[in-house]
Amino acid sequence: MFLEKLSDKPSPRNTKILLICSLILYIIVAPILNYYFTISNYPVSFFESQLSFSGATIKSHLRTMTSSEIDLYRTAQIIDYLYMLAYGTFWFSLSLYISRKFDAVTAWRKTGYISAIFGVIAACCDATENVFILLMLTDPRGFPDLWAISHSFFALVKFILMGLIFIWVIVAVVTLLIKKFNKG
Repeated sequence: MFLEKLSDKPSPRNTKILLICSLILYIIVAPILNYYFTISNYPVSFFESQLSFSGATIKSHLRTMTSSEIDLYRTAQIIDYLYMLAYGTFWFSLSLYISRKFDAVTAWRKTGYISAIFGVIAACCDATENVFILLMLTDPRGFPDLWAISHSFFALVKFILMGLIFIWVIVAVVTLLIKKFNKG
């Protein structure tokens, strides 16, 4: 099965390298992304926009922006692809690293592999979501409402997966700490 391959691929060394590199990329890209999002003057938070499920709502947001602000917002969406690479790789490698701390035949190991895959799927959902944003920006006042609904659907799946990953990581780390404390 595919998940079983994650027990040794990528290698533990390469998993650590992925974890460190993704963290460095995140630290570099996050402020740049936030800068472009901020100077674009997008009128609401990205949560509010991404989960609106409404073409009319997003069109009303975009109507408040100048064409140069829309260009800055478009630039933020393009930079976001590097951010996705960073967090997708981070969650994948962190989940994999933690899961390998558990015995091979445990549910913790298997659910950790699933968490790792969720990190990649979340980033792919984000990438698809951004395709719809970029499409909407080609005609900010007249794009099909289905694009906004699709955009929000992929955002919702992304947020659910990231929430599940976050919960798994916290519970797994606490479990490992309890095991370590009980042994020592």
